[in-house]
Amino acid sequence: MARLFFPFALAYFASVLLRNVNAVAAPELIRDFGLNAADLGLLTSLYFIAFTVAQLPLGSLLDRFDSARVNASALVVAALGTMLFAFAESSATLGLGRALIGLGVAVCLMSSLRAFAIWLPVPQQPMVNGVMFAVGTLGAIAATVPAQWAIASLGWRVVFLYCAGFIAFAVVMLLTVTPPCRSKASAQPAVSLSTALGHVWRTRQARHSFPAVSFAVGALWAVQSLWAGPWLTHVAGLSGDALARVLICMPVGMLVGNLFHGWVTGRLRAANRDAFIYNHWMLVLFALTLAPFALKLSVGLPVLFFAFGFFGAATNNYFALLSPYYPSGIVGRANAALNMGLFGSIFVLQWGIGGVVNLYRSGTGTGYGAEGFVIAFAALCVTLLLLIVWMWPARDDASRGTQK
Repeated sequence: MARLFFPFALAYFASVLLRNVNAVAAPELIRDFGLNAADLGLLTSLYFIAFTVAQLPLGSLLDRFDSARVNASALVVAALGTMLFAFAESSATLGLGRALIGLGVAVCLMSSLRAFAIWLPVPQQPMVNGVMFAVGTLGAIAATVPAQWAIASLGWRVVFLYCAGFIAFAVVMLLTVTPPCRSKASAQPAVSLSTALGHVWRTRQARHSFPAVSFAVGALWAVQSLWAGPWLTHVAGLSGDALARVLICMPVGMLVGNLFHGWVTGRLRAANRDAFIYNHWMLVLFALTLAPFALKLSVGLPVLFFAFGFFGAATNNYFALLSPYYPSGIVGRANAALNMGLFGSIFVLQWGIGGVVNLYRSGTGTGYGAEGFVIAFAALCVTLLLLIVWMWPARDDASRGTQK
């Protein structure tokens, strides 16, 4: 199990670290490149749009070739993008590096989930998936206080160079340690975008879950990977170490949530109980944690940020919940199609929040007005609650693995 889990965990850790590190690197990037809120939102979201575009071709490769080798090949691109980001002298080069990072890490999670689906029985997958998501959350934790310390001590460029070296180590581990991770099912031909999405949409559970889950994931990562930091600065009035100490509560909540929700979901599935309804309620509670951001509450921030991460982590369970309903030969592509929607949502929401905040910036500089955050978070809360209404009919069927 360690030979299977550890190399994929290294890669996913690096993926989430790089996804979130801009939240603490933002002040330096703003200073060095003169970025406003919209610029910063677009720059950070380029990771997600490249990630989204890569999902279907890489998902198809996962169904046809060894998952570890597909992952390692893509990570080479991520290492090059990280180095380009570190040496960037213009915002355009910075954006290109960020996009290459997103492209290169796009398959880190999907490859591990595909490998687990090959090696593990269905009842064990939610818990193991939860542990993998927890490892990713450690990457998000590393992108808060540790990253703040490293950037202050070494500079953001050196930190990104170290990240490139870590990615190179993950590539070596994937190529030399992991057991064979190729599906025994007959290889399926490459599919078009509409066909891949059709596999998801024809599955009743996925059809109802997809809009709310994708929007929730978009809100979760748009906030955690970027806008939590500026909100704490411009609404709550925190900075430096105080900001990082609150920010770390969010990924800690995700870490606990990934393990807890994965354990509960696995137990419900093993007992032939409906695991969807539990996760639906977790998303309701996640939607409600968006309200204090809109209300500009500045008390109990560690609890709020922990709750935001804890309940938001339930979104990760939907991969394991939905996988048994897809034909075995297209699980990689179906998950990639779903992931494409999730990360497309992150791109739209992360950039969109920046656009709203930028409308209310202070004066003519790069200062952000609190009113923009109020409107953005209120819209996130209300929209997600409405989408959960559509999601509610998704339920576990007595005979899993059949499409509805």
